[in-house]
Amino acid sequence: MDLNKFLEWAKQGHRSIDIKLVCRHGEITKKKVWVFDYHLLQGQHVESVDEIDIESVTAAREKAEYERLKAKYEGATT
Repeated sequence: MDLNKFLEWAKQGHRSIDIKLVCRHGEITKKKVWVFDYHLLQGQHVESVDEIDIESVTAAREKAEYERLKAKYEGATT
């Protein structure tokens, strides 16, 4: 895991990175990386910088919410 790439990503905007490492017997057994973009108010768990795609995750969530609300209020009278 190249931490410098995560730092470069964070410096490109109002972003944060949370890295958790679990160690057992001196070995890293688990890595969790959470990246968050404060402009989009969305985050994502990743294993490398190449996996970061918060814009697509945000668009998918917004579309699902739009479809949910559309179905709920479609045909509703005022």
